[in-house]
Amino acid sequence: MRIRKKEISLAVGLCLVIADLAVYVNMKNAERYYYPMGNSTARTLSESWGLSSSPGSQQYSKVYLETIEGELEEGAFETVVSKLELLTENMGGYVKSLYMTYRDEVWSGTMVSKVPTENVTDFTFAARTIIDANGTVTYINISVESVNASQLGEEAKYSAINFNLREVQPKSGDNIVIAAIAPILPILITSLVWITEGLIIGLPLCLISLGIVVFVNRGIIPLWKNLLKNPK
Repeated sequence: MRIRKKEISLAVGLCLVIADLAVYVNMKNAERYYYPMGNSTARTLSESWGLSSSPGSQQYSKVYLETIEGELEEGAFETVVSKLELLTENMGGYVKSLYMTYRDEVWSGTMVSKVPTENVTDFTFAARTIIDANGTVTYINISVESVNASQLGEEAKYSAINFNLREVQPKSGDNIVIAAIAPILPILITSLVWITEGLIIGLPLCLISLGIVVFVNRGIIPLWKNLLKNPK
């Protein structure tokens, strides 16, 4: 049986319509599942975690304690530390402590920055950008604690960010190739997954759509025309 070009075009169009409809329905279901109560859900969670403020708790302040760890390129330790110190000052904070160690031709160390709590979010994203530009952020941990501002005084206005940084010597041999393709590896994996899903789902859907078009074009329509030509 010869398939006509018109039938193939109609089958592709039907396949795209079915796929778009399926994506639309799934998106609507996902919205109802994840946001069943709108913004009230977020408010409820914040209140249950004690992150919302109330008139009776105005004497308390939220203090953040963060730990940021990163692996730096060889020779980048001094540059990163200097930029983090400058960032701390620009955010209205200060460097509480700094410890550095030189061993096996690489630097490592820890630094504690004290930053006003209202600037912690901007500081964290900026610090991550600095580290990622000279290496990789490997770990971030954030905890929130309510403290009595009247008892701690000025110290309660500052949050602590602990940096654990170390330089990593470049790898040799096959490891260099692996390190080079590591940034694009997630993209390659995602592409392969999409291609596989397209073959598993898209190909059968196209064949079914083609079968429907051929059945309608060569079965239903001719039968309908014959019934119109030869009415009882």
